[in-house]
Amino acid sequence: MTHNSAMDYAGNIGRTEGPHTWEEFLDLDDDDRRELIDGEFVEIEGMPGIEHEYTVAELIYYLKAWVKSRREGPVLASGYKVRITNKRGVMPDLQFFMKDNPNRQQSRGLSIGRPDLAVEVISPGSSNYDRVKKFNWYADIGVPEYWIVHPIKHTFQQFVLKDGHYVAMASLADDEVFRSETFPGLEIPLAELWLPPDQEDEAGTK
Repeated sequence: MTHNSAMDYAGNIGRTEGPHTWEEFLDLDDDDRRELIDGEFVEIEGMPGIEHEYTVAELIYYLKAWVKSRREGPVLASGYKVRITNKRGVMPDLQFFMKDNPNRQQSRGLSIGRPDLAVEVISPGSSNYDRVKKFNWYADIGVPEYWIVHPIKHTFQQFVLKDGHYVAMASLADDEVFRSETFPGLEIPLAELWLPPDQEDEAGTK
């Protein structure tokens, strides 16, 4: 892959040419945020902003509450690695495993299988990557459901895998409420996912 082709979808800043492998990706330091893209280590988004981290934390809150009420499997935040191929590996901002998922007990990273839900919260520089590359890659490994959440535009999209391709099931925004048909009883008021205006002011954001 050339430098320009990586920039087309990864957008960004830290990049180490390979070829590198899944095992090398697993061996990166815990604070190394690069992902494995076609044999290269690429930093997609740099340091996540406050809007991104706020939204991730709120999503975890609602998912964990639902999980505990149902005694389902773990909800994991970014840092847990998922293998796409031997030359591709990613770290979803959030992922969830049902209790009957046979591949959820892998300590270093998910080398075999897939999560039941992958969530990406868009940051500056990651939009095309999340909407195109990861969209296709998660479908390739059979992730049943994928959410794309945009904390600046206040949008929430739900995609469900059907016949090997993602189909849009919900496209919501602002203060609407997401009610999941695939995870019965799960409700997320979207207004709770967005950084409150007073905190945006304090953070110097618009």
